[in-house]
Amino acid sequence: MLWSESWSGYADGKRAPVGGLADESLAKRLRIYKRQVAKRYRVIDPEQIERLLTQGPYHISTKLDGELWFLVKREGEVALCAYNGRVLRETPLAKEAERLLADAGDVILAGELVAEPESGSGRARVHHVATALGSDELEKTLSFHAFDLVEDDGKDTLLVDYDARVTRMKELLDGGQRVSVVETVVGEPADVVRLYREWVVSDRFEGLVVRSERGLTYKIKSTLTLDAVIIAFGERITGEVHQVREMSVALLRDDGTFQLLGAVGNGFGEQDRADWFQRLSPMQVESRFRLANREGTLSKFVEPKIVVEIRCSDLLASDSWDAPIRRMSLRYTENKGWEPIRETPTAVMIHPIFLRERTDKKVDVESIGMTQITSRVPLSSPDEKAAPIEQKPAEVVRRAVFSKTTKAKVAVRKYMVIDTHKGDERSYPPYVTFFTDYSPGRKEPLQTALRTASTMEHAERQVVEWMAKNIKRGWSEEEQARVGELVPPPPEAAKILAPKKK
Repeated sequence: MLWSESWSGYADGKRAPVGGLADESLAKRLRIYKRQVAKRYRVIDPEQIERLLTQGPYHISTKLDGELWFLVKREGEVALCAYNGRVLRETPLAKEAERLLADAGDVILAGELVAEPESGSGRARVHHVATALGSDELEKTLSFHAFDLVEDDGKDTLLVDYDARVTRMKELLDGGQRVSVVETVVGEPADVVRLYREWVVSDRFEGLVVRSERGLTYKIKSTLTLDAVIIAFGERITGEVHQVREMSVALLRDDGTFQLLGAVGNGFGEQDRADWFQRLSPMQVESRFRLANREGTLSKFVEPKIVVEIRCSDLLASDSWDAPIRRMSLRYTENKGWEPIRETPTAVMIHPIFLRERTDKKVDVESIGMTQITSRVPLSSPDEKAAPIEQKPAEVVRRAVFSKTTKAKVAVRKYMVIDTHKGDERSYPPYVTFFTDYSPGRKEPLQTALRTASTMEHAERQVVEWMAKNIKRGWSEEEQARVGELVPPPPEAAKILAPKKK
């Protein structure tokens, strides 16, 4: 079994990085499972248990604060794999799993990879996993807790009754120390309430996962609240009524800059949305930073004066590829409005809901500071300053201008390829292609189009497509306006632009 071609040593075994899983069919299977699980989950507050959960029975499991991984056996070999392509092989943890699955056929078990804190104090947190995977010494803190049987003996088992899947998982992992099945009991809503108090309120576990016979899975965990300032809003029109679609909120850094936190679109009634629109519209200010909203239009920036309270189920500091999440930090001044500085590490809110305005809070670090997230999740560079960085200016590397004269009127079409020189920054595309079409006899004389490209080759393909549609008979190049090499035109355009024989 070829697990990966990009191994590095780890704890007497080996590990492959994000994207390192070589078997694409297996990688696709793991990604699909993750999407399916996400669709089945319903996040509810502890106070909603008795109201939302009808008569059972329910399978009630502990919710561990770890990462989703899979225990996989293929062709007699065992590995731990993540849906983003990371792989662990031949480590002490993987060897224990291999012993447990010695008599099993090909299997896939989904579970939580958990790392106990090195100090031994407090419960495991998700960020401990990344720390353990980065240190040979901390491999011993890792454990795998299966909660679902995806495949057994090479056959899909997701449609099998969950009770039977749990029984089979316990058979497969019987006797495991660091590899086991999550603690699971069968009960009614009253048992869910009791176990929440015993397991979660005591801070032994992050929450509960409750599975119903109807296929729904409830994730029950305590929520958290954040105080943030409104910096922008997205607009929608319902009938003839202008409403706020969503609010974009930010936290305040110690240096006085604002860290974009995210958008909040839930928690408003229809009248609330209209009232907020009336209130925020007069507060609009200029902004050099552009922010799209869910309506597909640009958000409107406002003065940072109103503090609101937001509830969310969790905070996430890294994406599915383990890359730190970064969002724009901005500076606000009364005379210039909002100005982007640079992207800095932050966390994003999961399932944010607007609660209320906090008239008792001020726009200061004590009320809306970054410690609200840094006290809960570690950031990759918590002390990174939101200072502007020196950037090389963008450069026009290709340009060609074409003209056509009809009845003494000159029409002009041109393309430009721009190298942004910022390809390493997520806020900018590596290349931009810009197209202009000017026709003096048209109702709308000037038309433009802007496209982004990941490479020069990609940009040139866009230009070739444009030339095939726009450079027809009668058009000629204004060679004195050319910058860089002419992008090789498609065959028909090449014939038109070829020098005329005398």
